[in-house]
Amino acid sequence: MAAAVAGLATSWNISAADYPSRPIRFVVGFLPGGPSDTIARVVGAKLADGLGQPVIVDNRAGAGGNVSAEIVADAQPDGHTLWLGTGGPLVVAPIIGQKVRFDPDRSFAPVSKLGNSMSILAAHPSLPANNVKELIALAKAKPGEINYASSGVATANHLAAELLSSMANIKMTHVPYKGSGAALPALIGGQVKLGFGPLLPAIPHVKAGRLKALGVSGAKRSPAAPDIPTIAEQGMPGFEVNSWYGVFVPGKTPKPIVARLNKEILNVLVHPEVKDRLARDGVEAEGSTPAELDAIVKNERKVWTKVIKQANIQVQ
Repeated sequence: MAAAVAGLATSWNISAADYPSRPIRFVVGFLPGGPSDTIARVVGAKLADGLGQPVIVDNRAGAGGNVSAEIVADAQPDGHTLWLGTGGPLVVAPIIGQKVRFDPDRSFAPVSKLGNSMSILAAHPSLPANNVKELIALAKAKPGEINYASSGVATANHLAAELLSSMANIKMTHVPYKGSGAALPALIGGQVKLGFGPLLPAIPHVKAGRLKALGVSGAKRSPAAPDIPTIAEQGMPGFEVNSWYGVFVPGKTPKPIVARLNKEILNVLVHPEVKDRLARDGVEAEGSTPAELDAIVKNERKVWTKVIKQANIQVQ
């Protein structure tokens, strides 16, 4: 038995010493051009320098990231397949009971967080509320009459609005769209009066007067829009909703390989050019240990389980 264990340990050490032995695939669950794709390409380019092998981004969009998760769950656990994991497959899918071909707890091993991005709570100019306190007062006076857009059921901006409703004890009407690209024009056009969405695309419309900025969803103000207060500082302490991004590998990947990847990723994230490039897409670069990333996933499940159950959110 001891010999078998020793042999296993030796094989892990050899695989880690020889790793990587070929190009690395970095699977992304969204189409090219969005924040997830940008993060993977920026980080992947620098990661290739540290690992000495090309890192090839493989966009596998579908089902809010679940398609990419299934691909990675089925991949060989040898460190040559990485996954840009997000909250959809790892947090929301298990809460709402989506049928998927992976186990969110066992199919993946966390490597490192890559960063966060916050959202903006924006309103059409016709909405008679200029900040979060006024919005809450209006919603309490007219329960259910304020409609808000999202990029789809159980997406991050839908959940952010439901968290706000829960914390403020208000009722608003959800209008889901197929992506932020459809939700933002609907808000600008006045078909809906309110909505959470990506911060940077909304800023030009705020400056032009086509939208009103009521707050941002982060724990602190965004360097890209320091004049917009957080929702938390407007009488909603503890409100914080960030879209996070992390690197995961198939669940049985040897720990020495995970440790090597973590080390190289942390080295990538301290590069000023990486930080600056991600910031241009509204992403704050931030690494972590594998344990810290695992804790983020578990904590998110606790937070969103309560919100999803209370709002009775279901995906058909």
